[in-house]
Amino acid sequence: MKIKLKARLLPSSYIPDSYAQLHNLIRGSMSRDEYTREFEKFLIKCDIHVPEEQPTIRYLGGLDPRYANIIKLQQYTMFREVCILAHKVEEQRRLNLTKETFQDLELRTNLLTREIHFEPHA
Repeated sequence: MKIKLKARLLPSSYIPDSYAQLHNLIRGSMSRDEYTREFEKFLIKCDIHVPEEQPTIRYLGGLDPRYANIIKLQQYTMFREVCILAHKVEEQRRLNLTKETFQDLELRTNLLTREIHFEPHA
């Protein structure tokens, strides 16, 4: 019944188009949460019943390589674990960048302060 309804109500290109969208999905400017939601939406639309590793590897392929390479070093078995690792890696990187920016600003401030108080020897 489900198959007959799909054949009757959906255009013939629906499933191939959904597969293409899933295959070409890249995070780009989307947030990690948006990317994960889109990825899961396409998995459902494509009605994919494959081993857990295939969608996981495809998900990693769409992530920023800086994040994906770190996640690949971790041990994971399920897609959900990879999503959690992606969140942790992204948060850690964001916090480190904020910390580095603050430290850089502090260093510049210290240098400027020294230049202002610099007194040449007579």
